[in-house]
Amino acid sequence: MNVVKFEADVQRQHARYKLPLKCVIDGYRYNCLDWSVGGIGVATGKTVLPEFKTFPVDLEFPFDGFVFTLRVDAQVRYCDPAKGRTGFQYMSLTEEKLRFLRYVRDAHLTGEVVTLNDVLDLSSRSVDPRSRKKDSGSQEPSSAERHKAVARRILRIAVTSILGLGVLLFLWGALYQRLWTFRADESLVTIDSAAVIAPSDGVVTNIVTQGAVKAGDPVATILPTANNRSITVLARCDCIIQDAQVGLDSQVRAGQRLLSLSMQNAKPHVVAMVDYSQALRLFRGARVLVELPHGEQISNATIRDLPKLTSTDLESGNKIPINIDVGDADLSSIVGTPVTVRFVQSPWTTANLPEKLNNAVSTSGTESQPAAETKG
Repeated sequence: MNVVKFEADVQRQHARYKLPLKCVIDGYRYNCLDWSVGGIGVATGKTVLPEFKTFPVDLEFPFDGFVFTLRVDAQVRYCDPAKGRTGFQYMSLTEEKLRFLRYVRDAHLTGEVVTLNDVLDLSSRSVDPRSRKKDSGSQEPSSAERHKAVARRILRIAVTSILGLGVLLFLWGALYQRLWTFRADESLVTIDSAAVIAPSDGVVTNIVTQGAVKAGDPVATILPTANNRSITVLARCDCIIQDAQVGLDSQVRAGQRLLSLSMQNAKPHVVAMVDYSQALRLFRGARVLVELPHGEQISNATIRDLPKLTSTDLESGNKIPINIDVGDADLSSIVGTPVTVRFVQSPWTTANLPEKLNNAVSTSGTESQPAAETKG
């Protein structure tokens, strides 16, 4: 009876056994004073271990000819340096580890495992925790429990799959934004216009600054500096005056812009300023997204034309204007307002870039027809 001792602790009523065990705690090997399926008593000497701290403990069972090591997590329940003893309680034992401890206990009590000095001798059978009969208290899991376990497993797999898919989509979106989309440096809503040019040097004595004019209406009068005979500038179309670049009594030179006229049925569009290095990508084809100041997006916008680029243009590093049609969108109320333009390419789009460059229109864009004539 000197090898079995019972604890009075209500929460841990496990029989304690004295077997030649050792344990490794925090890198140090100690002798086990006694052990049970619920915890161990360790001869720690003067070592003080903090109470309620959990350590990974390697239990070494020294069988004849080999040592079986069992790793468990154990919590310090008390530490008494005066007696040189520290008590540990196992934490969260798995079913396999608990089954092994119960086997050693039962085998020791039945005499199948006996102590010989500092080793355990196997007297009748091998240490195989799976060969021991299950405790009478253990039962096969019910059908509902099995269904719950399967459901939890499926849920874990689904959550992991969704998280993995989300990461892949995020990485693909970042890669797509970097490789196949780019933004115009500057974009503005504008309207096609024609310039009214001063025919000679002189002083502006009359000028129309707003409203609509018809073909043949006078829009400006200039008094040349060379003589006193005034020159009247006439409109050559039914147009609307967009803005005036000069005022009354202003001194102008020949070729200077006086007015900007637009056709009455002219439709506003967007002009995007794009770097030459990015403009080369547009010849492979691109979808245009226009975002207006108030947040509305125009997804059916199209590039009106592409300019012809030369080696001189590419070396200059300047930006080129790209005219963009906005479909049926009415932008007449926001002419002159900045907008945001993005060009989106398809990863699978291929094109013969040199051929498109040779067939593209001139960088100067569509030349405007004269909108005014002069009358002496």
